[in-house]
Amino acid sequence: MTDIATILSQARTKLTTWQAEAASAAANGASQTQSADAAWDAVAAIEAATNHADGLRTQVLARNDTLAAALAARAAALADAEAARSEGASPPLADASATALRTAVAAAAGVTPASKLDDAAFKSAASTVDTSIAALDDTALNDLAAALVTLETKLQDYEDAEAAAEVALTAAESAPAIIADDLSTALVQREAAATLAAAGNKPAAVLAYVDYQAARTRLTAATAAAAATKLQTDWNTARDAQLSAAADLLAAQLAVIQGQLTLARKRAEMTARLTTRDAVASAAMDAVLNPPPAPPGP
Repeated sequence: MTDIATILSQARTKLTTWQAEAASAAANGASQTQSADAAWDAVAAIEAATNHADGLRTQVLARNDTLAAALAARAAALADAEAARSEGASPPLADASATALRTAVAAAAGVTPASKLDDAAFKSAASTVDTSIAALDDTALNDLAAALVTLETKLQDYEDAEAAAEVALTAAESAPAIIADDLSTALVQREAAATLAAAGNKPAAVLAYVDYQAARTRLTAATAAAAATKLQTDWNTARDAQLSAAADLLAAQLAVIQGQLTLARKRAEMTARLTTRDAVASAAMDAVLNPPPAPPGP
């Protein structure tokens, strides 16, 4: 299991390191501006992530007190139950009290022997009613839980599709600057190669020529229709994938809303059925006490 305190300590160490690196890069002037900006972005991101994780840790650990209170309440409830089972002249939950009550109820209901009241038939008559009521909530809860899992998956899928679309769009938006830079490089290196060759600086002239040809090659590739087509195709593909993911996300959100609505309605139905539970269960008991006569034989 990953220890959050260790990870937080590591994050804070990195924060200190990156702050120093960012400050150092900034002190080195324009040549390190991009590096400094990236470092400061990392500093801001790790500060936010660390603060968020620290807040979550505080919330989780605070639940220790909630659990302790719950266990204390449980112990108190058990103490009350134990008192009802064992304290006083005639504890209401004691075995003797239960036996006496069973005898009285059996006599009133005409059940012989009295122990028959503890048979499965009577218990089943009541549990069947209670189970049918509880199942309303259980089914709706399970459906909602499944919808929430799907929603989490679709949210991640959308974020992935959004990132891919951003990459495709960035590539298209960067293309003009890249072409302009390659054109500038080709022109500069062309002049440099000629000048250096005339001056007899062979290695520098060759390097300038190599850079010149590399820039020309990139410009040639960019000139091809396929290059623009690829940028368009990549964007179309990423855009359509993002739209599809957005549709899936919306469908998942609708499913969660539907699940929440269904759960609310089922719980309302449970509340209504609980008000008639005793009457329905009593009818079920009556059916056990007074089963209908068997149909006549052939």
